[in-house]
Amino acid sequence: MQAAGVAEELQTATARLEELVGALEALPDQTAASLARELVQIVLDRHGAAFAAVLETIGSEPTGSRLIETLLRDDGVRGVLLLHGLHPAGLEARVREALERLHPHLGVQGVAVEAVEFEEARVRVRLGLSDAGRYAGHSSDESAEAIRREVEAAVFAAAPDVAELRIEGLPGRVTLVPVSSIKVRRHAESELS
Repeated sequence: MQAAGVAEELQTATARLEELVGALEALPDQTAASLARELVQIVLDRHGAAFAAVLETIGSEPTGSRLIETLLRDDGVRGVLLLHGLHPAGLEARVREALERLHPHLGVQGVAVEAVEFEEARVRVRLGLSDAGRYAGHSSDESAEAIRREVEAAVFAAAPDVAELRIEGLPGRVTLVPVSSIKVRRHAESELS
């Protein structure tokens, strides 16, 4: 299955899980609801302990860290490790990595990440015009919202444990940089000597 399909499947399953928990909370028989919650918690705890043991075993092998990196590329594995608090990278590292992967794409659109701030599981991303964006010739009203959605999707894919994400700095219009406007500066030979 493609990565996008796995991510979508994981989101669907997570949404369904939240619906079921809500349904349990709404049951008139709170004794039954409490027993069902306890059952789910015991199953999750057992799975978490098993995953922790697997990671410890893999990590103790000579090529273990490389194998763990490979496993983390899978959305499903990454999601399960996050669910159990076993992901080796912290929230801040995962968010920063996601934004770094977006850097080339944002740059082509004349946008740069100016700042990222963290307060527990709350993240604030400040976007602004890149150097190229300051000199571009046209803009698009739709692009600011599209960029916000891209940043949001990248952050939540890497760190679904983010409790709140604030994206600031692109009010209404974003300047687009046409590729044809990018010129390579060439220094005269005399300047290079």
